[in-house]
Amino acid sequence: MIWQCPHCKQSLDLQDQSWRCASGHSFDRAKEGYVNLLPVQQKRSKEPGDSAEMLNARRRFLEAGHYTPLVEAICAQMSQKLGESSRLLDIGCGEGYYTRQLVGNGWRAANIFGIDIAKPGVRLAAKKLPDAHYAVASSYHLPVLDNSVDTILRVFAPGPTEELLRVLKPGGVLLDVSPGPDHLWSLKQRLYENPQRHEAPAPLTGLTLLSELRCEFSLNIEKNSELRDFLSMTPFAWKGRKESREALEQQDSLKLEADFLLRSFSKSD
Repeated sequence: MIWQCPHCKQSLDLQDQSWRCASGHSFDRAKEGYVNLLPVQQKRSKEPGDSAEMLNARRRFLEAGHYTPLVEAICAQMSQKLGESSRLLDIGCGEGYYTRQLVGNGWRAANIFGIDIAKPGVRLAAKKLPDAHYAVASSYHLPVLDNSVDTILRVFAPGPTEELLRVLKPGGVLLDVSPGPDHLWSLKQRLYENPQRHEAPAPLTGLTLLSELRCEFSLNIEKNSELRDFLSMTPFAWKGRKESREALEQQDSLKLEADFLLRSFSKSD
């Protein structure tokens, strides 16, 4: 197991449905199977992260298959890192969509771990994939033991490189997914007075870049319910011109550009 106590940094062991460390700190396991390892001092609000409404909208939209080309690209990259006992950590796992796709492409659920600061997302992820391991936690303070994971998947999640280096084993691999420059560009043009293209992601100091892949495809939304889910799951739910957003919500279809950058890095032995 890879979890460590967020207070004293010692390893956690499961005892009678509670995760405990040698110092006596204890964290109850929820009925869905996840554990909350987010100390109060690491919260910026009562319920940090995406809301249940946003997470459910994202789940419905992704499960409708709109990001299938991205899923295929992630699974192709991650299959190269697959080993019998390889441990994978999904940072910013949300409701667990991408980890569920990896299980369908060879990864063992028992070797998959996911963290997210949003409790509703972790609860959904744990219910959907009960054999995996999920925790409510901050990506800035990973409750994960040093040098304990073989592979990290990070899709649109923030966090310091130092934490990635700390938890990744020597020779381990990180797959980092970020928006490409043209991601949802026509939508931004409709919603913002001065839209800006996504800037290139910063290099990750201490990690060696192995490969860089651009994943671009047309995003065709053909149902009003799915269009509303799409708008709800993104920052566009509250950003941009209100009248433009309200007009979009009334449409029955929308054609956009999806653009993602997949960067693969390794940690030196």
